[in-house]
Amino acid sequence: MGSLSTWESILRLALSALFGGVIGLEREIRLKGAGIRTHLIVSFASCMMTMVSKYGFADMVELATVKLDPSRIAAGLVTAIGFLGAGAITAHRRSLTGMTTAAGLWATVGIGMSAGAGMYLISTFGTVFIVVVQALLHRDHDLLGHAAVVLIQIEDRPEALDSLQRELSRLGLEAGSAKYERSGGLLSVELQLDGRYEYAGKKLGPLLSPLLKLPYVKSLLW
Repeated sequence: MGSLSTWESILRLALSALFGGVIGLEREIRLKGAGIRTHLIVSFASCMMTMVSKYGFADMVELATVKLDPSRIAAGLVTAIGFLGAGAITAHRRSLTGMTTAAGLWATVGIGMSAGAGMYLISTFGTVFIVVVQALLHRDHDLLGHAAVVLIQIEDRPEALDSLQRELSRLGLEAGSAKYERSGGLLSVELQLDGRYEYAGKKLGPLLSPLLKLPYVKSLLW
């Protein structure tokens, strides 16, 4: 099974943390729930567990006659990440949000595992590929040109809704349709924004970010 030097172990852990942080940075820039810290920890932990799986039982192999399967821990990682992915997905009426973030977390496990296995080229390429795909093919990109659904939860007060509408107009965001739902003292506002009008070519995230600074806005998803 071989052994791994301390410095090479640290190198693999550091690379996995770097790769996970890069993937998480793209998510955090776009104001997603799972950002740098989540992706960094997922990648780092996956790398560490892969190294334990591959090298941590070398002494047992030498002393025992049993045959060990070093892939068992690594296989469990792919299944275990499901609880984080499920937490990133939210359902609202007939739509789901967070699917891409959940898939990115699952892929980040693969990045950490490949770094832990010493497959540096594969982990580097995988990181670049995931970041490029998430950055270029997000749903508010003008190349895709389809409508974006924005879910905003605000305090259930008439003045809050009026203020939100004024802020949306100030930002140049005109909704093609809007739906409202009251629950637990909050008003959920679902806006459908056409990605082909005057703000086409700009990123939707930076356009929506000023809404998070409003005191009556409780959550924002798109």
